[in-house]
Amino acid sequence: MKVPIDWLRDFAPTDLEADELAGLLTHRGVKVEAVLRPWDGLDGVIVVRVLEVRDHPNSEKLCVARIAHGTGESEVVVGVRNMTPGDLVPWAPPGSRVPVLEEALGVRALRGVESNGMLCSPRELAIGQDHRGILLLNDEGFEIGADLKRALRLDVPVLDIEVEPNRPDFLSVYGVAREAAAATGVPLALPDLAVPETAEAAAEIATIRLDAPDGCPRYLARILRGVGRRSSPLRAQARLTAGGMRPIDAIVDATNYAMLELGQPLHAFDLDRLAGPGIVVRRASEGERLTTLDGVERILDARDLLICDLERSVAIAGVMGGGTSEVSGTTTDVLLESAYFTRGGVLLTARRLDLHTEASHRFERGTDPEGLEAGAARGAALITAWAGGQVLRGVAGAGEAPVRRWISMRPARASALLGYPVSTEDTETVFRVLGMRTRPDDEAIAVEVPGYRTDVDREVDLIEEVVRIQGYDKVGSRLPRSPNPGGLPDRYVLARRAKAALRGAGLREIRPVPFSSAEDLELFGDRDAVVVANPLRADEGYLRTRLTPGLLHAVATNQARGVERIAVFEVGTTFRLGDPFEERPKAGFVLAGPAGDGWAGERRSVDVLDARGALEAFLAELGIAEWSLGEPLGPPFHPGRSAGVMIAGAPGGVLGEIHPRTAEALEIAGRVAVGVVGLGALARGLGRGRPVVGTVPRFPPVRRDLAFLVPEDVPAGSVAAALWAAGGALLSASTLFDVFRGDPLPPGKKSLAYALEFRAPDRTLTDEEAQGAVDGIVERLRAELGAELRAG
Repeated sequence: MKVPIDWLRDFAPTDLEADELAGLLTHRGVKVEAVLRPWDGLDGVIVVRVLEVRDHPNSEKLCVARIAHGTGESEVVVGVRNMTPGDLVPWAPPGSRVPVLEEALGVRALRGVESNGMLCSPRELAIGQDHRGILLLNDEGFEIGADLKRALRLDVPVLDIEVEPNRPDFLSVYGVAREAAAATGVPLALPDLAVPETAEAAAEIATIRLDAPDGCPRYLARILRGVGRRSSPLRAQARLTAGGMRPIDAIVDATNYAMLELGQPLHAFDLDRLAGPGIVVRRASEGERLTTLDGVERILDARDLLICDLERSVAIAGVMGGGTSEVSGTTTDVLLESAYFTRGGVLLTARRLDLHTEASHRFERGTDPEGLEAGAARGAALITAWAGGQVLRGVAGAGEAPVRRWISMRPARASALLGYPVSTEDTETVFRVLGMRTRPDDEAIAVEVPGYRTDVDREVDLIEEVVRIQGYDKVGSRLPRSPNPGGLPDRYVLARRAKAALRGAGLREIRPVPFSSAEDLELFGDRDAVVVANPLRADEGYLRTRLTPGLLHAVATNQARGVERIAVFEVGTTFRLGDPFEERPKAGFVLAGPAGDGWAGERRSVDVLDARGALEAFLAELGIAEWSLGEPLGPPFHPGRSAGVMIAGAPGGVLGEIHPRTAEALEIAGRVAVGVVGLGALARGLGRGRPVVGTVPRFPPVRRDLAFLVPEDVPAGSVAAALWAAGGALLSASTLFDVFRGDPLPPGKKSLAYALEFRAPDRTLTDEEAQGAVDGIVERLRAELGAELRAG
C-alpha cells in the first residue's frame, strides 16, 4: 500500500517528517518498507500560456507553439496539436528535468526550427500513461510561471507499506491515518461524506436481490443521473498514480480514489445497460461464461459468485466487472456498487482464474462490513464533483451489517503476559486512542470491536493492542517464571543424540516423506500398515511400517542422478496398526557405492562389514557396549550377509546387505547395506555397559593371532562373544581380520582369524600369562561352539 503523506495528513494532520513518521509507524506495527519520492526526476517544469500555434515550415507532423512563461516568450516545437491559444500547459525549459529522460533538457533544432525545451504530456510528467496530447491545465487554477511540481504537490513523499494479511484496514489511506493519529496524538479527522441528493429515491429505480447471502451478506447501490465523461482533476490523478493506480477517467478514477482512501472497493455500472434495472447476486452455473473488462472470456463454475442484472451476468463479484455493463463515453446514468463479499469465495475465484485486482486484494483479506455506506457516499460525491450529475436519495440495498462483537480483557492477564503492570485506566486510554468503545465487565474491561478490525477475535488480541500502542519497549528483557521445568523430553534428546552420532560416523541426514506404496510393504510382507485417507501421491497410500524402503529409494534416486558413493541416514517414525495405531521411532542408515575415493582409496564396493563398522561406531558414540549380532535375516536381505541386532539381550534392529535380486528390482546398481535400530532399544541399552574412562595404558600389550575352524552356521558374532568371555580382564582388543572358505578346509567349515591383544593395567604380562589366556579361549570355543584351533 502506497500512501502519499499529504493525503494521510488530510485525516491525521501531523507535522512529523516522512522518515520520522515512518519509523514511528513501523514501531507500532505498520511496517513501512521505504519512503518513496516518485517525482524526484521532475524539476523546473512550469505552467505557461500558449499564445500562438502555427505550422512547422519543414514538417507536416510538427507544429510550433509560442508561449508566455511570465518572464518573456519562447518557442517550442511540438509533435501534437491538441492545444490552442489561451491554453495553460506544462513547459520543461532548457535545464529542467522530466522523469522519462535521464538528462536535462536543452535547446535543439528540429527540422530547422529552434525548440526551447518541450511541452509535456501526462506520461512525460509520470502522472499518467496518456501520451496522445499535451497536458492541458486550464481547469486547475494555476498561475503562469508556477512550479508544476509544487502546484500539484508532487514533491510530497510516499510511504510504501507492507500490509500483513491480518491487517486489511491498512489497505487504505484512512486506515493508516488512524494509526498515525493514535501514534502521534493528533485528532483524527473524519472523511467528508456529504452528498447532495435529489428527491427521487434510489430504491424506486433499481432493485437488489441476494440469492447467495453466504457469499454476499450485504449489497447496496447508489444511483447517479446526468454524469459526463471527462478527466479527473490532476491532483487526484497524481494521488492515484502515487498510490499505484492508473488514471482513466473521472468516473473510474472516483471509484479507485474512494477505494484507496477508505478501503471499500466500488464498481460503476452503466445503469442504462442493466436489465430491469436491477441487481441479482447469485452463484454461477457450471460452465457459465463471462467476458471481463480485460477482454478475456472466463469460464466459471458453481463456486464463483456473480453480479447479474435481471437477464444476464455483468461482473465477477469482488474481482472484475464485465464488458457488457461498463461505463463508456455515452454513459449518463450510473449504478454505483458498494458490497461486502466473504473472503474465502473471492480468494478461491481470483486464484482459480488467476485474476487478481486491487478490489480482490482487499476482499480476500477482509473489508469492513460497516463501511459500505461511507464508501458509496464518498464515491458518489467524487463522481458528481468531477463528472457532474446528481445523486438520488438514499440507497438501494439488501442485507444488514453484522452486530458488533464485545470482547473482554483482564488487565491482570495483560500484566502477566506482558511482564509489566497494566491498569484499567491504561487499557481505557489505549482503546479510546484507537476509537474503540469500552465498558466495565466485573474485573475486566469489555471492548467493542469495529468492523474494520477483522484481526481482533479474542482477549490476547486486545492485549496485543495495548502493548502496540503503549510501545514494545515497555516489555522487559527478563523471561517470566514458569511453573514447568525446561528442557526436552527424553525421546527428543535421544533422537538428537542419535543424529549426532550418525553424522559422526560419516553419514548425511535425509528426510523422506513417511509414506509407503503397496510394493514397499510387499518387500517385507507387512500387512498391518495404516491407510492414508487422502494421500499426497496415489501410489503412496500407506504410512510406512519400516525405514528400509525409504532408504533404498534414496539410493536409487541418487544413483539415477549420478551420485556414486552414498552414505545417508534417517531418524524418523514408523507406524503400524494397533489401538488405533503404534508409532515407533527408529534410526536407520544405508551404504552403497565404492568404499573409497581417489587413487589411494580401496578398489571395492561397500558391503555388510562397512555397515557393521558404521553401526559399531554409532553405538559406541552413544555409549552402548552390550550389543551383538544374532541370527541371519530373511528377504529382502541376503541370508549370508545379514543378522539381527541384539541390544541388552533383546532384539533391537537389523543389519545386512539387500539381496542382489531385490536391489536390481529397485534399480540399484551394486551392493547396498542397511542398518536399522529402534530408539526404544537404544534407550534400553543406554543404562548398560557404559564405557569406563581411564588412563592411557602404561604397559605394552601381548599380541596373538588365532585362527579357528568352525561350522559354517556359527556366526562370527558368537565367536567374538565367546572370545571376550573367555579372555576375561586380560583381553583388551579383538579384531576379526580374515574369513576363509574352501580347499583345503573340509566342506561345511570356515576359518575365522582374530588379532587379539592382552594387557594388564599394573604390569607387563609374561608369555606364560598370555598363553594361559589363549589356552582358556581355545578350550571355551571348543566346548561351546565346536571350534578347532587352526593356527595360533
